[in-house]
Amino acid sequence: MSGCLFQETIANWQDWGRVFQSIPAFSPLAREICRREGLPWCPLSPLTPGTNGVFRCGELVLKIFFPKESGLDPEPDFRTETAACCQAAAWGVPTPQPVAQGVLRDKYTFHYLVTAYSPGEEAGDWLADASPAQRERFVEQLKELLSRLNRPASGLLPNRDLGQEAEENPRLQKLPPRLGGDLLTRLETLDLGNPVLVHGDLTGENLLVGENSGLTVIDWADAHLAPAWYELGPLAFELFRGNGRLWQLFAGEHREEFLERLLDCLCLHDFGPDFLVQWAQRLGRVPFASLEEVREQLEVTFDGET
Repeated sequence: MSGCLFQETIANWQDWGRVFQSIPAFSPLAREICRREGLPWCPLSPLTPGTNGVFRCGELVLKIFFPKESGLDPEPDFRTETAACCQAAAWGVPTPQPVAQGVLRDKYTFHYLVTAYSPGEEAGDWLADASPAQRERFVEQLKELLSRLNRPASGLLPNRDLGQEAEENPRLQKLPPRLGGDLLTRLETLDLGNPVLVHGDLTGENLLVGENSGLTVIDWADAHLAPAWYELGPLAFELFRGNGRLWQLFAGEHREEFLERLLDCLCLHDFGPDFLVQWAQRLGRVPFASLEEVREQLEVTFDGET
């Protein structure tokens, strides 16, 4: 469509995946967002790719959400991210301050969120080279951060039936039938009452370590109202990368509770099946066949026997 700022064609998710990191494709849109919001313009530079178009623009970060023509509705992610980010900032959780948000109607309708840019190293890479003392301090800071974040927030996000979503999770098809069945059986026993605000995706890419070793949380699109232990899957397998010593530091004296809640998270989390598949691959072993096998490996890893 001539006269539009965005010239690429988005007819499905594959189209979006082809262009969502393209600086030439998104620069005209980003420049117009800055003009409309009265923000300074700087040429875009890339940031770690995720699901949406995310670019640095000087001291700002512009996130441009996928349009509905991709096959998915961007509005739930947009509303979740803006609400969770603003609430977390209000609670003193270190996260980039929201600067602007809105909708730009062009060839497609693009939701966007602008935040301050937070410099820092991705925590997953930082932890790999950190000293034991640095790791201890990191875990202490992380636990304090979670104590600020994981609070009741009734009405902040739409109510969701997490149990039913987990029961119908298509990622379960990646698992051997017995293991998938074990997860569903345990799921029926979980207490999902008294939910709190959770980030839901505390991976090594979504937590930054600054020059003074301070932590900053980014990317709130997967925030939920859920039990606090919903954080444990991404934390244990993505942020800590299955490192048993880091699990010990985080759990402290509560080994059994940590392991049990981690098992619960694997049953409930959207990406629980993916964590199990990828962990088995990282360990160089055959896929887990049952939840009992998973439990045994969790205990071995936690206790540092492998």
